[in-house]
Amino acid sequence: MDQRQPIRPQAADQAVDYGDVFGVTGATLSSTTPTGAVDQSGITIGEALEATAISVGDKPVDRGDAAAIRAAEARAAAGNVTQRSGLGAKAQAAVNFNDRVAYDYNKITISDVLSDASAKLPHDKAVTSEDADGVRGAELSNSTEAMPTPGGVADTMATAARVNRDDKP
Repeated sequence: MDQRQPIRPQAADQAVDYGDVFGVTGATLSSTTPTGAVDQSGITIGEALEATAISVGDKPVDRGDAAAIRAAEARAAAGNVTQRSGLGAKAQAAVNFNDRVAYDYNKITISDVLSDASAKLPHDKAVTSEDADGVRGAELSNSTEAMPTPGGVADTMATAARVNRDDKP
């Protein structure tokens, strides 16, 4: 049984479009999201958080993750106060729950918190190096590890910032 996605026919000299990969029409990275405006083109903070949900989604949320998610949410809001019921608050509630649960399979995971992150952020913006550094600092200062989680929030934000920087004309 063939499980591959259908591919739109296109000429050999035509570039792959965002819609070819994600199945959307009429949308670009600089368009508005359902909940807020995207102020720059590039990989947004919400998209980076969603990538984190894919890369380390089965990992239980810990204090470093919650701090990084809070920092990313604050940066997406451009320094405005984060929501009481936003992603950072949900991540902190997950940490509080996970601290009381004995087995990992009962714990709240990163994918539970970050799935559909772009839609849950009231504002979103393209990731910058400053955003990635701030999120990395938050994760490290609240983690028992000396390095950020590979594929975690800080790591994904740093990758998004590098891609955004390298994609500038």
